[in-house]
Amino acid sequence: LLTYLAFDISKKNHLHYLQLALLPMEKSKRILMVCLGNICRSPLAEGILQHKLDKTALNASVDSAGTANFHVGQEPDQRSAKSGLKHGVDISHLRGRQFGVDDFDNFDQIYVMDKSNYGNVVSLARNEDDKNKVEMLLNLNNPDSFDEVPDPYFGGEQGFENVYQMLNNACEVIIGRLENEGKLYLIPCGLGGENESLILAPQTVSIANELDEFIVEKEKTARHFLKRIGYEKPLNDLILHPLNKHTIENNLAGYLKSCKNGKDIGLISEAGCPAVADPGAAIVNLAHEAGIQVVPLIGPSSILLALMASGMSGQSFVFHGYIPKDKGERTRFIRRMESDAKSKKQSQIFMETPFRNNQILEEVLSTCSSLTKLCIACNISTSGERIITKTVQDWKKSQIDLHKKPTVFVLY
Repeated sequence: LLTYLAFDISKKNHLHYLQLALLPMEKSKRILMVCLGNICRSPLAEGILQHKLDKTALNASVDSAGTANFHVGQEPDQRSAKSGLKHGVDISHLRGRQFGVDDFDNFDQIYVMDKSNYGNVVSLARNEDDKNKVEMLLNLNNPDSFDEVPDPYFGGEQGFENVYQMLNNACEVIIGRLENEGKLYLIPCGLGGENESLILAPQTVSIANELDEFIVEKEKTARHFLKRIGYEKPLNDLILHPLNKHTIENNLAGYLKSCKNGKDIGLISEAGCPAVADPGAAIVNLAHEAGIQVVPLIGPSSILLALMASGMSGQSFVFHGYIPKDKGERTRFIRRMESDAKSKKQSQIFMETPFRNNQILEEVLSTCSSLTKLCIACNISTSGERIITKTVQDWKKSQIDLHKKPTVFVLY
């Protein structure tokens, strides 16, 4: 599988291959139209958008609801249905239903017709993630205007025709958004801040230079990284979203709002590849759930580089990430890794916070048998790089200081 990906990832349409090999099928974009009673505006909006979707290959679905329960189970208003049929849109099969809290879970985007609808829907929101899904429909044509689609219920046929034209124009924008949604680029950086312009693929540097909005672990180090690779835009003008242990989980979906509006954004790791032993995995998962295209860019992975240079099995291996902090649990974990390495002939890859490296090395050496092999890969891809594989008994005869030095361990 790894050989297959390494071959296909350099091709122009590598995302297609990656999705087939690693990812579930792209999730359908689910859209909900909401008005007051769900017999005039929202069913007509649903019908118009569905009519347009039927003419495309877009993976999206649409439904409608009302904030009130006046017309649950009823057919659309005849005048609304007539207006739709005039333009080839049949909504006669639709039936009214009331908006509920579950709709926040069932839909990716909720478009409301007027300010009253907006307030009613947002009042049911459980968190910021729910609120971020709600948007005034006519904001699509005139951003942040809060223009309303008037309720034509007490007007004549011309009022319904005027509403049709408003809804039709807004649905054209939705189709455009679906066809041109932004991408989430996963941007690797160097492992030690040295020679990144040489280590990173030219395509990675080029794409990073085209973006002005990033999700980052630390804003300061992200700016330093961009400066090191020759980023040309003013660093103070960047839009940076912090993603770390202090970030409120319910705010994460809002970081992808620009992607939903057709803008490309980037995810930058503190070191190496984003989303691997990195908080960025949460954002990548949300992007897939929202149907946003995720594009991994080429860069160094300390995990694979350590394995490559270890001389151990690259056919079967496990990456454990950071191993347990509790001493007793950690000792048992080391013994399980050693057992799996021997019984399964499987390389066991793990790491530790740099200031605890010497401590974990001492525990590995005191826990494992003398003939077990251990690779220590320290300061990978920097001028201070050291990658050495020895048996435990030979490591006990050596002196090595790993304190505060980024290190990957491989046991076999």
